[in-house]
Amino acid sequence: MTSVRLFDFIEFDGQAWQVVAQDGTELALRNLGTNRIRKVPVLDLLQDDSLLPDDGSRDTRLDDLSVLDTVPAPAADRALFVHRHVYEVLNGFPPPWTHLDDEKVVVEPNPDYDPANTLESRIEAKVEELRAAGTPLAKRTLKGYLARYRDEGLAGLVDKRMTQPVSRTGTMDPRTVALLEQIIERQGTISTGSKSRIIGQVRLEAAALGLPLKLADSTLYRIISQVGRASLHTFGNATTRRTQANKPGRSYGAQKPIRPGELVEIDSTPFDVMVVMPDGSVSRPTLVGMIDIATRTVCGARLAPGPTKGVDLAAAVLGRSLTPLEMVPGWSESMSLTRSILPAGMIEPDEELHASLAARPIIFPTSITIDRGKDYMSKVFMDACEYLQIDVVRANPRTPTDKPHIERTFAAINSGFTQFLNGYVGQHVVRRGSSPDQEAVITLQQAQDLLDGWLVKVWQNRAHDGLRHPAAPGKTLTPNEMYRALAGVAPTVPRTLTRDDYIALLPRRWNRIQPYGVKVANLRYSAEELRPFIGQDSGLKGVANGRWEVHYDPWAMNSVFVRDHHQGRWIEAVWQPGQSALAPFSMEVLQAAIKAAQGRDPHATPMDYLAEINRIQTTSGPMTRAEKKASRSQRPAMVPVEPALDVDELADEPEPTPPTPIRKPARKSMPLLD
Repeated sequence: MTSVRLFDFIEFDGQAWQVVAQDGTELALRNLGTNRIRKVPVLDLLQDDSLLPDDGSRDTRLDDLSVLDTVPAPAADRALFVHRHVYEVLNGFPPPWTHLDDEKVVVEPNPDYDPANTLESRIEAKVEELRAAGTPLAKRTLKGYLARYRDEGLAGLVDKRMTQPVSRTGTMDPRTVALLEQIIERQGTISTGSKSRIIGQVRLEAAALGLPLKLADSTLYRIISQVGRASLHTFGNATTRRTQANKPGRSYGAQKPIRPGELVEIDSTPFDVMVVMPDGSVSRPTLVGMIDIATRTVCGARLAPGPTKGVDLAAAVLGRSLTPLEMVPGWSESMSLTRSILPAGMIEPDEELHASLAARPIIFPTSITIDRGKDYMSKVFMDACEYLQIDVVRANPRTPTDKPHIERTFAAINSGFTQFLNGYVGQHVVRRGSSPDQEAVITLQQAQDLLDGWLVKVWQNRAHDGLRHPAAPGKTLTPNEMYRALAGVAPTVPRTLTRDDYIALLPRRWNRIQPYGVKVANLRYSAEELRPFIGQDSGLKGVANGRWEVHYDPWAMNSVFVRDHHQGRWIEAVWQPGQSALAPFSMEVLQAAIKAAQGRDPHATPMDYLAEINRIQTTSGPMTRAEKKASRSQRPAMVPVEPALDVDELADEPEPTPPTPIRKPARKSMPLLD
């Protein structure tokens, strides 16, 4: 995460500067060589590649959000146990998520851990409590846990021995390892043998070269399994091995608060417009929004089909609120496509849109008020808030008045935006037209782009009755004006998520790296940087079980991100045909495209998926009756259902030939199988 504070010394544009003042969304920089003052917009400064912050070590990183998933269960349980007591020592009460199962439980603060007491007395009380409970913890050890928790968060409480990647070869001499790899490579052109033959060759050649090799055979068997990639088929069929050796050496591919951010509210509601979903159906999506109470700035808003998917949507809205929209992968391309499809004037030109985005502040929340639904109590969302030092305040059950500002914001969006769109359903069923579903013409992604444009252009520049400056209470201010007024009195720390931070908040899964790359949502993603890891064990334990951490953006499935924990980087793997897509496509668009393509041809190829994706992205209006009838007539009668195969687990098996469709039975009552 990148941040710039007042009076920081930074390097920017190849020169040394000091931040001396802030005026709204602009910073004043003093050149340390010439004493010249230069004003730079905050957004331009934070996005500039030449910026070197004063001290990057004090900014939090989000790479270790999944640390508990990568260690054995006993180590994870121990870290959670220590975390509960460390949290209580620092805050005076246990973590709120330790009693989520019973909403009626009221946790009373323990007076022994009152923050008004000295830290030393709180530590002594905790040591005595643990001793009485039969789980003693030394005072010095507890102090160490407290120090590491302040520096690293939950990751600092995990046994460091469990987070170190396991070496594939242990203490084996690197020269001997290189010799072993050469011998395994030579197996490609000879008859298949067993591991004992390789062990004999290694011992013989190592002795001839004077290399040390005093390992037991059992250890060598394990090392050979680690070094020898399964994709080489060293101990499999010779024909398969030769076929693998003939593959090209490149990646596969075809083509009232007084300070901004002090109080923030987040909630969801059904969107009052019928939109065209990727599969051609018409329904109401769900709107999730987050608003800063001090300035009434809508920090983030996201539309999703159907009910919210907590771990994805809540974290996505948080990520978008801390990331400039122009830096969100695929946002600019999607906006350009929507502008080209919708009537002229519905979305402003790029120059005006950029000016509106530059004036919109990026607000870093200090606390977020949520309801008690599982949508917002997800582990990813809660862990991200803890790592970012954001307080999470839970509203009372079934009490919308605990979040009045976001509720009123939804009503304002309804009156100022949604009622002007085709397919508007009204605030209540008694106000609904006869057939709003037949009026729907805009797609889900177009509705999202229209909402983003309206929020930055209209909402941020419209005066709100609740925004009044104390020096001029008779004048109402816009969110942008209110932010500049408050920033001049209580300057905030401009902070945005870096690319790696944004990726860390995305949904994750665990994959093994195959010769074609990784497979997510039935698509194959490849990258040249993944080739050294093909068939290798990641060394991660626990839930990972040797697999690699893969993150994907449900709203931009053109690429996925594989974490190289050895070098601390993210490797972007792309779906090659996706480079020809008109704009980044969502998971819903991908699923609808695959279903439509396979409905017409069970042997559909990735290029068929791409054609369907482009068709969906350029479609306006729902499917007509004739189109639905034509789609049903082109669909095969019945396809036999086979058990799903996990490609990650069956990488050594050749891909089966797709089954031939059979005719539909004569009995009409039998349903079609999807």
